[in-house]
Amino acid sequence: MVYHLRRTLIAVVFFVLSYVALSALHSHLDPNTSKSEEEREDNVWIATSKYWVDRQACRYLGLCGLAHYRPDPAMKPWNRKSVVRHTNDQIFLGGDDIYAEYSDWEDIIDDGKNSPDEWEGDPRVLKDVPQFVLDHAPLIHLYSGEQFWPSDINEHLMYTTPYMNHTTMNMTNERHTLYNLKRLNQKVKGKYSFMASKEDVEDRPEWLGSPYNKPVPYDDDDGEVEEIGEYEFSDASDPKDEDVEWWDPYRYAEEHKIALPLKPQEAPASDLKIDLRKSKRTTGPSSRRAKASNLGPTMPKPGGYSPAPATLVMVDKGNGILDAFWFYFYSYNLGTTVLNIRFGNHVGDWEHSLIRFKDGVPKAVFFSAHSGGLAYSYNAVEKGKGKGRDGRPVLYSALGSHAMYASPGSHPYVLPFGLLADVTDKGPLWDPALNYMAYHFNTSITHNADAHSISASGSRSPTPWSPTSPFPSSPHTLSPSELGSSFQPASCNPKAPLSWWWYNGHWGDKFYDLGDRRQWRFAGQYHYVNGPLGPRYKNLGRSRLCQSRGSCRIVESLNEGKKKSWLGKK
Repeated sequence: MVYHLRRTLIAVVFFVLSYVALSALHSHLDPNTSKSEEEREDNVWIATSKYWVDRQACRYLGLCGLAHYRPDPAMKPWNRKSVVRHTNDQIFLGGDDIYAEYSDWEDIIDDGKNSPDEWEGDPRVLKDVPQFVLDHAPLIHLYSGEQFWPSDINEHLMYTTPYMNHTTMNMTNERHTLYNLKRLNQKVKGKYSFMASKEDVEDRPEWLGSPYNKPVPYDDDDGEVEEIGEYEFSDASDPKDEDVEWWDPYRYAEEHKIALPLKPQEAPASDLKIDLRKSKRTTGPSSRRAKASNLGPTMPKPGGYSPAPATLVMVDKGNGILDAFWFYFYSYNLGTTVLNIRFGNHVGDWEHSLIRFKDGVPKAVFFSAHSGGLAYSYNAVEKGKGKGRDGRPVLYSALGSHAMYASPGSHPYVLPFGLLADVTDKGPLWDPALNYMAYHFNTSITHNADAHSISASGSRSPTPWSPTSPFPSSPHTLSPSELGSSFQPASCNPKAPLSWWWYNGHWGDKFYDLGDRRQWRFAGQYHYVNGPLGPRYKNLGRSRLCQSRGSCRIVESLNEGKKKSWLGKK
């Protein structure tokens, strides 16, 4: 009896010590030095539990919602239909209608301008997608066992409804769409609005996983990527030795510079021709380059095509430098597990990669992963193999979390011994260049700014500035009208929606209360966290490749990248 009691006591002590050690280690290694939105609401969140013991265990031991814990597989073998959302009194939003607002960019007033040169820099002129952007568009290996595939943001809005924190907003007019989503900014100030799921996400409704958006398989056997060995920078490609304008354009920026459109000499003239009246046209010479979404519902789709469109946002940084951001949306992020406990689930998931061009030549690729990521030399990353894929960079999307990596395998982060890791493999290959919405975004260049510090108004927190700086690091001073005119559809999709871009809120549920049976928190990590903010909060004005402050160097080889922290700061 005493023997068993002693063993039980030792086990309990070992568990408590391990728990405290892991919590302290995570806090020490976590790159996010500022408190998260969840942490800032900690006291209010704890108070939502109706059980005194649960509140005290959470407040003093960090063990929150123990009674709620259960296995959390990707897909549920059961089908519950219970209603579990706890809401306060509903808020009625009347008055303004929210019918789809939409700008017909083909109806541009002539203004007496007769030649393309006279329209250069005019914010009403739509620019093409340069061919070099599509020729070097990324290819993405989704995980072979993935359960949450790429999603269409328009469809996502059909299955979500506006909330202010945990309180529903009754919308008496036409439903929210990509054309009117920013209207919610008038009802809820700041980042407190959420597009919450209409259904219990733990029932795993079909739209959450979007299995119908799984990429079409390739007909040939060349869908694999070529294996490349250790790559070393040549003297011409080492940012430490060459003219590094492409590496950090901030150092060469003019004061308060808003980048102008690409100049004709920076890309083939056919790709930069100003088209004031024409509707959609293909952006490439071959049928493969035509957007497959234009093929019609009955026509077969090419290999790599997904019905869920990616979002291409091009940001001209001046001096021949163009950043091509590719954004990928998923309706659900399945968190990773530590000791079979799952953390970090959330509705809505925005991921992105960045390819930086200098005079039309790709120089580097940034792979976003959680709140960090790594930047690689373009020559160092794997390239596609097969018709239409040769020479294009290959990215790997992690199971559930969809974090982006440069190689297949296990990718530990934050915790040691691989306790917390993403996993990637050579699963279905997705070609975002076959179906995308394209935009041009002009914005001030930001230096040493953190994407998480950007406010809901589009500004960022003030940082010190010295007279020797190329331009002040103070917040943007653009008016709403100026901000609106700086984001435009590309000429290949002149009627693409714009309103969604300026939505200030979250694309998923607010993290569930402690009193919600789906929620728990161990070692400071929540089972469900807030849904993400939209793409414009990813610091698209960044001067260097990494989206957050701190050191940012280019990784010279895949082997080196495997040794790097996911933070991209070492």
